[in-house]
Amino acid sequence: MTTMDGARSALIIATDQYTDPGLRQLRAPASDARALAAVLRDPAIGGFDVHTLLNEPAHEVNLAVEEFFADRRPDDLLLAYFSCHGIKDEDGELYFAAENTRLLRLGATAVAADFVNRRMGRSRSRRIVLLLDCCYAGAFERGMTARAGAGVGIETQLGGRGRAVITASSAMEYAFEGDELADTQDLQPSVFTSALVTGLQTGDADRDQDGMVALDELYDYVYEKVRAATPNQTPGKWTFGVQGDLYVARRARPVTVPAALPHQLQDAIDSPFAGVRAAVVQELVRLLQGRHAGLALAARQALERFTSDDSRTVANAAAEALGSATAPVSAEPPPTPAEKPVAAPAPSPAQKLPEIPAAPESFTEATTAPPVRDDYPLIAAGALAILAAVLEFLALFPEFVSGFRLTDVPSNTLSVVIATALGIGVGVCLLMPRTRSVGAGLLLGAVATAPAGPMYDINFLITGNYGEAGAGLWLDLIANVALIVAATVVVITLVRKGSVHITLRRTGLVSWFIVLLGVAGAAALFFESQDAFVAARNQDFVPEEDMLPLIWASTMALVLPAIAATARPRSFGVALLAGWIGCGVNVVAFNTGFETGSVFGYTLLALLVVIIPFARAAQPLTRDAKR
Repeated sequence: MTTMDGARSALIIATDQYTDPGLRQLRAPASDARALAAVLRDPAIGGFDVHTLLNEPAHEVNLAVEEFFADRRPDDLLLAYFSCHGIKDEDGELYFAAENTRLLRLGATAVAADFVNRRMGRSRSRRIVLLLDCCYAGAFERGMTARAGAGVGIETQLGGRGRAVITASSAMEYAFEGDELADTQDLQPSVFTSALVTGLQTGDADRDQDGMVALDELYDYVYEKVRAATPNQTPGKWTFGVQGDLYVARRARPVTVPAALPHQLQDAIDSPFAGVRAAVVQELVRLLQGRHAGLALAARQALERFTSDDSRTVANAAAEALGSATAPVSAEPPPTPAEKPVAAPAPSPAQKLPEIPAAPESFTEATTAPPVRDDYPLIAAGALAILAAVLEFLALFPEFVSGFRLTDVPSNTLSVVIATALGIGVGVCLLMPRTRSVGAGLLLGAVATAPAGPMYDINFLITGNYGEAGAGLWLDLIANVALIVAATVVVITLVRKGSVHITLRRTGLVSWFIVLLGVAGAAALFFESQDAFVAARNQDFVPEEDMLPLIWASTMALVLPAIAATARPRSFGVALLAGWIGCGVNVVAFNTGFETGSVFGYTLLALLVVIIPFARAAQPLTRDAKR
């Protein structure tokens, strides 16, 4: 970062001991002052030159305030902090209590907020921050607006970046009983300062994860912490003539949460085409070496995921980039507003994302690299899916229960054949490196109703209503459990890798139509299946046996299209939806049959039609199409 021209100075004034018996002794200010001074002085965080006054009389505080704001340069960043009793007189004027303050002689023995306000206004510094941790601190704003008049006058007087005030409380009430303050509440002013110190010390106040703590971010953090601890205390903030962001500190600890990448860049990262993914590596390197710590972390994570890419070209480019990239050096103090890091830079016309090739080279390149360690669970899930499909098919032939085979009911046979084909298909996709990422979505969609099988099987085993369990039932149970395990392995792998996420950003009409088809399909499946069992399977609908599997299948009919429509990368959503359509066909075969027609089946046909434009939307636009 670029070194700032201006100085960074802080004045900390704290008073917890008072000679006037009407002012109760405070416990927090001294320790709070030391804690705040330490974090502001720390060169890795604040880098301020800190001057502290503790339990000083009013005239010493006034002198220190005047000297602090005098003889400054416009680029100096000045931070003043008061921790003490806040007192208002009969006219509502705010005073800061000093060690020698007398309640009946506030004008002569206390520090007037109006005095502080005027010193701030006359300072040549255009970057002033005032932190007030005291009762009735919100009254300071009244003095500023009353003395300064119209807002234009404030901006004219400050002539630039301005000043900001953050108060521990916006309470305006005050009361006196003779010489005594009527306020007997323990407002615990340390809650405010504690939040300040914690936010700066931990870096949690860096809300946008750019590695810097701006004043607005610090206020938002303190506001939430104070309101959570003391709901009756509401911090306030006022800014006057501020231009840009005032940076209070730098984040001392490393950024742990990545910032959102520009949507163009994210779309390129999520592209199903290896050529597009390879072309975006250099842009990720630029962000990795940039000043925005959150974007640098997001870029590093994207490059690390690329090292496991199915394309050898992409994986090698990412590994080379990570090996040669160096982290940005940021040993200097926080930047001036003109040097503010960009939160989420979009590529400028002169610095666009790499051009997207017209032909997807992922269809022609050789992919002979051995699988990386992260792919082993997906390979195991694929093998498990194929094994489950074989067991499911074998379950057709032996007795399912006494005197009954699955082949005795045509809908059962058709359902098993469809399930077998789906299981083998998704298993092969998971075993093949080029289709492994697509296979994960296909598997989760294709086996969505697998838990319904064990629901039936376990019910038959427990009740024994249909006779003794045969080998066919056990094969069916093992097959469905194997599918559930395979799906669980895929979900855990995707979550651990962070390669799939759900977002409503840039969700188009096609996506919303898919969601609506899911809602219609779920309702149709639930209501029509209860009557269609008679025609399709020559069986009555038995709620004790059929309701729970039906609820599960209907829930999947609702949830999976919604997930597919909002999943990123879009290619995963397309695969998930395709797998669900195959699974839905199996549901139609088992629940309603094809002879009588099925509203649920019609929604599957509609999804089959919609998936074509949905899949096209997953492909990045070519250069000519963008124009």
